[in-house]
Amino acid sequence: MSGLVLKIAPGERFIVNGALLENGDKPARIRIADGAARVLRCRDALRPEDVDTPVKRIYFAIQLMITGDLEPKDVTPAIDADCAALLDVFRPIDPEMIPTLRSMISRGNHYSALCHLRQILVIEAQLLARRLPAATSTPPEARVA
Repeated sequence: MSGLVLKIAPGERFIVNGALLENGDKPARIRIADGAARVLRCRDALRPEDVDTPVKRIYFAIQLMITGDLEPKDVTPAIDADCAALLDVFRPIDPEMIPTLRSMISRGNHYSALCHLRQILVIEAQLLARRLPAATSTPPEARVA
């Protein structure tokens, strides 16, 4: 048996092909046999106000493709351009990280791309955390108003 298997917690919400579904009061395992189905767990979704980094912008755009709010043919070229802009940032960490993501997106494997992006989000947060203390350690008199 192939397909996507979701382990759903009691009361958990998820979206399949644009329809919002909610699990009952018991844990469940759901197999999505249709490889073309668009699936998004609500707990994995970003809110628009949380989209404040380049990787989160890519994640959010793919999320909107999954929910049916954006058409892949309209947004995939922009997502690919955003991915290309990240190549130099993530290449020293893992040279295949962004090319793998681009491949998933080009094949229409959007759920897999989101799973892959969650790992990249963690790395992006670590990179930004390293940069922020250096920026805030500048003496107040040296800062530009």
